[in-house]
Amino acid sequence: MKVSTKEWDVRCPEKLRRLFPKRVGYYFRVDHETAKRVLRILSDAYEIPAPNLDRLPKGRKEYAMYNGENHTVLIRDRSHLKSIFHEFYHHLESATEGEYNSHDRRGGSSSLAWKFADKLWAAFTSK
Repeated sequence: MKVSTKEWDVRCPEKLRRLFPKRVGYYFRVDHETAKRVLRILSDAYEIPAPNLDRLPKGRKEYAMYNGENHTVLIRDRSHLKSIFHEFYHHLESATEGEYNSHDRRGGSSSLAWKFADKLWAAFTSK
């Protein structure tokens, strides 16, 4: 959502769709290399530098998180694609210096980053 207009700016590049030719079922678990490709594709679509990608340290309860200090998305092995979309939106806010608002409010479904992930997921899974 752009802060000024409150309109969602959801871009689902064809390159992203081609990365997953068989879209069957709800769950799309991605490995580290595929997550890196997804982040590059989305970054190109929004014309921002791609974030770094690293693995979450063992013992962390989160499935994924974004560190804005070093522009790094941290994920567990085999993270869900929708989690990658969510963390990308935090990076989008950081890379555009707040042009996009990814505020997590109380977390969960009220999070603007999750709302973005839901909208991108819907665009990605539509025919």
